[in-house]
Amino acid sequence: MDSRACACVSNAYDLFEVNPIQLSTEESSYTEIFPVSSLSDKTPIEFYVSGTGDNYIDLSHTLLQVQVKIKKKSGAAISTPEQVAPIKYLLNTLFSECSVTLNDKQVSSQANYAYRYIFDALLSPRTVQESMLTAGLFYKDTASKHDLVELTNVADNVNSGYQTRYNICKDSKLMDLIGPLHFDLGNQSKFLINSVNLRIKLEINKDSFTMMSATHDFKMVIQHASLFVRKVKVAPSIMIGHETALGNGAIKMPIRRTEVKSFALSSGMQSIAIQRRVPSV
Repeated sequence: MDSRACACVSNAYDLFEVNPIQLSTEESSYTEIFPVSSLSDKTPIEFYVSGTGDNYIDLSHTLLQVQVKIKKKSGAAISTPEQVAPIKYLLNTLFSECSVTLNDKQVSSQANYAYRYIFDALLSPRTVQESMLTAGLFYKDTASKHDLVELTNVADNVNSGYQTRYNICKDSKLMDLIGPLHFDLGNQSKFLINSVNLRIKLEINKDSFTMMSATHDFKMVIQHASLFVRKVKVAPSIMIGHETALGNGAIKMPIRRTEVKSFALSSGMQSIAIQRRVPSV
């Protein structure tokens, strides 16, 4: 609990007033942002959102769209007999790290990005997994069969998640993925005011991580990437109030940071004690 927080009463006890009308937001719309440089197989994807203008940014509704296909390392298209498929939730497991910069100052850098958000997806309700997350290619592997890759006839593969993802990507079909971009600053509801430049950089994972195959003769080719940012037109009175308040103090945006740590374990060990795996508060 923040010592500066004040006490309040739940609006469930406000029995003698009608609901207020929200007039602070005049309109909102999505703007498509393209990478600052051309795409290549292993260079980071970087987006820059200028803070010029009067619009605020709703970070919690940021969407990422990626179009990818699997090819042979030679650049040729794969054929049906070749057994390869992306891992689940490719939209986010495609990336190893996400860093966010505001006005040239880095405010967050999330390593182990793929692990962080595959955990989130696995812990999501089944209704979410089977609907919204499928747009990011989330098709869960069959329990205890998650490493199984058949080389003879994929139709006989008991890993249903692998089977589904294989059918989507076979013959080097283009996979069009879209969904929320996960980052700590986007997991809170406050808007980012104008005059603040936003930069997001995504580091791409190795091909050996993002694909399931008995061989390593394939590569992931990113053909398109774009960021959809929700911009909000705020009432002039709100903007004037914020400008006045900035003269007396700084904007406070609550962020619950989540960190995924990795530890190297030697083979054959039956037990290990990991010190300070959860930092003290």
